[in-house]
Amino acid sequence: MASQNNLRALFDWIQIQLFINEPLDTIIHNVLGIPSDYFFLKQGKLEHYDYDHVVEYGAIRIYFDSSEQKLDCMLVMSGEALEFYRTEVLGKMKLTVKDFLLNLFQVYENQFRITRVDPAIDDWNTIPYFTPQQLMKICRKKRFIYGKSTYFDVYGLETKEKGMTVYLKPPSADDRLKFYDKQAEQAKKQGVRKKDIPPWIRTEIVFRREKAHEFVRHYLALDIELIDLVKGYLKAKVKFYTDDEFKTPLRAWVKFLGKSRPFSLSIPKTKSGLVKKFDWYFHHGAIAVYHAYLFCIENHLLSHDERMVYEEKEVLFPPDLASELQKRATQYGRTELVEPIVERTKKATSRTGD
Repeated sequence: MASQNNLRALFDWIQIQLFINEPLDTIIHNVLGIPSDYFFLKQGKLEHYDYDHVVEYGAIRIYFDSSEQKLDCMLVMSGEALEFYRTEVLGKMKLTVKDFLLNLFQVYENQFRITRVDPAIDDWNTIPYFTPQQLMKICRKKRFIYGKSTYFDVYGLETKEKGMTVYLKPPSADDRLKFYDKQAEQAKKQGVRKKDIPPWIRTEIVFRREKAHEFVRHYLALDIELIDLVKGYLKAKVKFYTDDEFKTPLRAWVKFLGKSRPFSLSIPKTKSGLVKKFDWYFHHGAIAVYHAYLFCIENHLLSHDERMVYEEKEVLFPPDLASELQKRATQYGRTELVEPIVERTKKATSRTGD
């Protein structure tokens, strides 16, 4: 019989966009607690982003733009990187991934966004609560619902040796769910027979964009274990049934979730950093001073020398404001404005240090 004692939760992917105007070696030390000279530099690109170089250590990667046209960088930690980081870095300092995330929020506050995070639950029971094949059969009969979605997809063959993955929600979703056979995956990776690897079924949520950041924020704010938070989210959102009328819940799914409390992830409609700057400008008096200046110009209340002081002044964006403008231009598909923004930006400190 499957037991809750054979379940464990972990993060299988963490991706963080950092908007920090500091040299890269300083960021590496302050964020990861790793000496920067452990990392090696090479050319590297990240899909959907304009970075052209990457530094890497133990599969931990930080992508950045070597031309300094972008004032941000992207920390990418895959499952392999996180396992290395947990064992070889955090473990030796008697710290956890939660400690790492807490430090990030405390030190850099609003200077970063978590763009992807994959919390997962591993089932190591000899006879698991369920398998991807069992859930696939239910999905094909349309006896499930994930929020308001009934979309599902299957990857892989229905064979014991190769395993398979069942996805709920389409690839574009910001909270896609997947169930897969880690036992088969690891056997293939290690070049051994599946029976030589202990049974291992993984349930994983892929949070992206705002939901990724908010999930981590809730995890750090609540006094709760990661496994209970993940189960709570699944209990609130995902239902499997054994009948077409949706009256009889799948018993294995109910047992898997146990006594966890349902948890809903709501995304607050917060103002962007750029809009907050506009709010300050319009509501804290600066705009009134600017209009007073225009009034003096229109009514010839400034001398020629006074006018020249302001008209000849070159206005450059501070790096943090330039970063917000770049993000806004990119979001609106106006990437041709990125270079003009860079040209009008105060020179930032070198990203790579000495």
